[in-house]
Amino acid sequence: MKIIETNLQFNGLRSRKSTRRVIVHHSASSDVPANEIHKWHKNRGWAGIGYHFVIRANGQIERGRPEFTIGAHAGKTGNPDSIGIVLTGNFEIEKPMEAQIDNLVWLIREYLYPKYGELEVVGHKDVMPTSCPGKKFPWAELRRRLEVGPMPEQWKVEIIERAKKAGLITSDHNPDELASKWFVLAVALNLLKVVGK
Repeated sequence: MKIIETNLQFNGLRSRKSTRRVIVHHSASSDVPANEIHKWHKNRGWAGIGYHFVIRANGQIERGRPEFTIGAHAGKTGNPDSIGIVLTGNFEIEKPMEAQIDNLVWLIREYLYPKYGELEVVGHKDVMPTSCPGKKFPWAELRRRLEVGPMPEQWKVEIIERAKKAGLITSDHNPDELASKWFVLAVALNLLKVVGK
């Protein structure tokens, strides 16, 4: 997994003294890049984008505010000790894309936990009076995936990506899930289509 560096320019950032939690948000907008959110926040008179990471609809992770700095995403009580992650989309009306949740899990478990220890993971609504990250955000799934077992081995993830590119499967799958006979049949039918081309 790769975090895309955006090299955004900021004014007057302060370093964070402690990191004890991750605060999850939705953008309540269409799928927009970090640099667009950066413009919105600068227009509010802020130093720049308030979130440390942006996860796009396709799962791409973009860096926002520098990770070591205090964010501007959860008020005076939430900002000083947290890392802010925003997923693009409006989860009051739709669920996040599967790739967004997959990469949110990766970002927290494989990137942030090794650096900061096992952080508390909460929603914006848990620290301020707001509905963010929306009523359709899958908290139960996220908590389950953050607590259970190791992340899939990289070779499994790569096989899934190669199979998608080859047209053998049409969406992401849990690399540790056993394949049902229906899934195997669907892959075989897709293989026949590819071979028949």
